[in-house]
Amino acid sequence: MPLVTIRPQRASSTSPRSGLGSAICQHELAREEPEVLLVVGAGGLAPHVIAAHCAARPSISRIMVWNRTPARARTLQATLAKEGVTIETVSDLDAALAVADVISCVTMSNAPLVKGALLKPGAHLDLVGAYRPDFREGDDICMTRGTVFVDTRNGMQSAGDLCQPVAADVIGWDAVQADDYDLAQGRHSGRNNDTQITVCKNVGGGHLDLFAAQALMARLAA
Repeated sequence: MPLVTIRPQRASSTSPRSGLGSAICQHELAREEPEVLLVVGAGGLAPHVIAAHCAARPSISRIMVWNRTPARARTLQATLAKEGVTIETVSDLDAALAVADVISCVTMSNAPLVKGALLKPGAHLDLVGAYRPDFREGDDICMTRGTVFVDTRNGMQSAGDLCQPVAADVIGWDAVQADDYDLAQGRHSGRNNDTQITVCKNVGGGHLDLFAAQALMARLAA
């Protein structure tokens, strides 16, 4: 699948940075050469996480998209087809979870969608959408079966995928092994082996805008 620039017509200003944040985590934590990407959710963030994950791992050759409303997934499929990107829309989320190497969730669900028991050994789970305490994308088993990371610890206490299992005594805050800073500076090795399941909660934040601006200014200066 050729890497292309995806230009969705409707997306918030945070969409590109969220996609890039997920790609950074995936680059550090996913196993080498994953082939199957599953995106849960077909809203404005979906095209950005697809582009970012495929850029981080060009080995991805199959893209599946599930959405609670199938028609919206089909609309995304048609839109990306115009950009040269082929995706599959799937109706059975559980079956898709069982074969995906990388799962990226971009929903506003208030109940878990991803069942941790179905994740294949070596899978990487990217949780983007549950940015409020009452939102949730991955169930408790995702958090106990997977090794948990965050892009940043700032604000993670308000993310439903983390604060809900902590409040229920399923995990403690010490379950969060590292953030992007730790991974980038070598303070944590990230993935240990090809069968380890990794989970990254993409908390997001304005610091990503600052990093992007600094990178662009450096490029302009050069």
